[in-house]
Amino acid sequence: MGRKCCTGLLCLLFLLAGCSSLLPSERAELLSPFGDYLDAEARYAQATPGKTRRAQLFSLGFDPLIEGNGRMLSFLDVRLLFVQPNIPIDYLPAGLVQCLEAKERCTGYAFDFNKTDTQRVGSFWADAFNFRKHREVHGWAFRAVFVLVDDLLVHKVSSGEPNIRRYEVKRNPLGPLQGAGEFFSDQLK
Repeated sequence: MGRKCCTGLLCLLFLLAGCSSLLPSERAELLSPFGDYLDAEARYAQATPGKTRRAQLFSLGFDPLIEGNGRMLSFLDVRLLFVQPNIPIDYLPAGLVQCLEAKERCTGYAFDFNKTDTQRVGSFWADAFNFRKHREVHGWAFRAVFVLVDDLLVHKVSSGEPNIRRYEVKRNPLGPLQGAGEFFSDQLK
């Protein structure tokens, strides 16, 4: 009897130890021609204001029609993006001043590329019964804005997160009952 109980207890422990692999995971990616942040940054660096033409910019992977995840900016969009009421025009880079003077001949492109991988980690039972959820998020994000007058790049700016690493914890002391109040109030409406 003791041996069967011990064997059953060991089997139960092995089952519980392997439950974390049952937690869901997700992957989110704004599709891009770039493999990672460094690739996007290297291609961005190849675009030179005053030299790069629109077709060359597109061949670097910054084509909103082919690659996607890009916004086409009108002259007014560029103006709203860069010109602030409390900043004199004299402080703007020469390429932006050239754009403001060109008016309708000025256009722009804004791109947002990212890739994140989210893994749920921690206790399967705490997660399944909604007491505690732990998530690890890894990835990268790259944003770039290009301003062109006619067909020539006159200004560019980029920003991003080369190494996203977040750990998120959501705790619900009441477990599965935590959202019950919201559910019932929605039903009464």
